[in-house]
Amino acid sequence: MFSFRGEQALQFGLLHLITLAGSTGMLTCLVLAVACVARWPVYVSAQTVDETALLIIDVQDCFLPNGSLAVTDGDQVIPVINRIRQDFEQDFSLVVLSQDWHCPDHVSFASQHEGGTPYSLVNLTYNSEGRLCREDSIVSSDQHGVRCSPQKSDSDMITVTQTLWPDHCIKNVTSGPTSAAFSDSLKRKDSDVVIRKGFNCDIDSYSAFYDNGGFRQTELNSVLKQHNVGRVVVTGLALDYCVYYTSLDAHKLGYKVITVTDAARGVAPDSTSAALSDMEANGIELVKSESLRAALDTSSNKATSSWDRHCAVILLSAMVLIHTTNLP
Repeated sequence: MFSFRGEQALQFGLLHLITLAGSTGMLTCLVLAVACVARWPVYVSAQTVDETALLIIDVQDCFLPNGSLAVTDGDQVIPVINRIRQDFEQDFSLVVLSQDWHCPDHVSFASQHEGGTPYSLVNLTYNSEGRLCREDSIVSSDQHGVRCSPQKSDSDMITVTQTLWPDHCIKNVTSGPTSAAFSDSLKRKDSDVVIRKGFNCDIDSYSAFYDNGGFRQTELNSVLKQHNVGRVVVTGLALDYCVYYTSLDAHKLGYKVITVTDAARGVAPDSTSAALSDMEANGIELVKSESLRAALDTSSNKATSSWDRHCAVILLSAMVLIHTTNLP
């Protein structure tokens, strides 16, 4: 079966149309050719925004064995991630590590809520500016958020459901169960970019792109844009929380997303299963590391294939119409 690449179709088609077009056919030629050329910016964008970044999410001491919020088998992701870095080094123009970076009295800690127990749920209320509304149930509530006006309507308030966690990943702590340090076993380079998240004491941040209320972005999106990244490969901890929300937000922001399932582990089986199903339903590509090569090769061609088909069909249709017009 004969197929065109987009540029070849454009060059061949336009030359053929110019040769064949009579006065009547010329208008058809121009209209359809313009429609094809109008797709050129999309094609150029797909060609230029084609760098790939490896995202390593929260591979920190606090989430590893002996950490205060240890993910079961979390340390098993490290050799997989290291192997991906080594085997696909030429594919990644950028490597980004996200780092949970909490203050000691972070609002997501169960220790900061009267009667709070780890893994229970609470509803936190924020005003329209994304400021936490103080509540008496929050320990040292005078240090968290602002007093919200009781006259404000419900539409002015945003409720965020928060899982309460054990104290973990406390900024500047480099040893012990609450250490925020990256694992010593994780291969790193000086060129790696570190994106810190969760540093606002009044709101959590599962995603490496946004806080949990979607009020503020981290620098990740702008860093990826600066490096001309159009595709991300997501790995790390935990699959059902930070990896999951990072993958979803990357997809919403228009990146092609490949999440490597054996380079990630989840907190709980049920939430991990639900996260995998939801990612797949949202068009995120889930692969094992052994299939990453094929996934990278396949997805790199997807951006241009629709333009190729679109342009080729238009030009071929134009040729048929002009042939018909020139028949006696």
